[in-house]
Amino acid sequence: MGFSIFIPDITKKNSSKDIIINILIKNYPLSLKKIYNKAKKDYNYSSSYQSIFKATSELLLKKVIIRKGNDYEINISWIKQLQDFTRIAETNYYAEKISEEKNKIKENIMVLNFERVFDAEKYLYYFVKNELKKMKNKKVIYETNNDWKVLFYQRAEYNYYKKLMKLGHKFFLFSSGKNKIEEKAQKFYKKIGIEIKKKNKTSSDTIIFSDYFIQIFIPEEVKNKINLFLKEENEIELLKTLDRESSVK
Repeated sequence: MGFSIFIPDITKKNSSKDIIINILIKNYPLSLKKIYNKAKKDYNYSSSYQSIFKATSELLLKKVIIRKGNDYEINISWIKQLQDFTRIAETNYYAEKISEEKNKIKENIMVLNFERVFDAEKYLYYFVKNELKKMKNKKVIYETNNDWKVLFYQRAEYNYYKKLMKLGHKFFLFSSGKNKIEEKAQKFYKKIGIEIKKKNKTSSDTIIFSDYFIQIFIPEEVKNKINLFLKEENEIELLKTLDRESSVK
């Protein structure tokens, strides 16, 4: 199935559609007359009122904007489509960017190199989500040495799992985290429907679903610092460690 989405040009010198979107991003809801007046005032728009009317009608047809009575505003669904589009593009291009350091050991086995723990986590977040969105009713296993994600983006974690659970996926977390922050994270995961099991620390974190078996190897020095700062509840130093240059595979 083809993918079609209207992407605006966020500049001053642009088409009637782009101007309408720029106006409604900042001011809403607005009537057609108010949109036209702002176009003339803020964008030196020289075309006719009919041009604004025609462009507005086309944006309505594409579901970029919606009409409420005599007023118009941006369609939230279109904004979410844009977000999904940019996230997928970012994930794909990020993978391409690191492809120079990508080594194919043998058939169906690939090694990706990341400079930071955050980089690896970001890539895997979107990769796993995009793959699972194509599937239904899969068992997904996470084996982690540390549970720090909830600390920095709890809302994203909640939405991530809840949306994928609607597709019938079941999640299992095998965790070796024992400090207060990690125990709190485990309680959070349990409350949203993830099965939690305790395990001993291992050499890597692991994600398993469908035909994928993904291992994440973090340098021992970095892992030790993550453990230390989680135990000390030192969020600032933990953040710096996760964002510090290292070699994650």
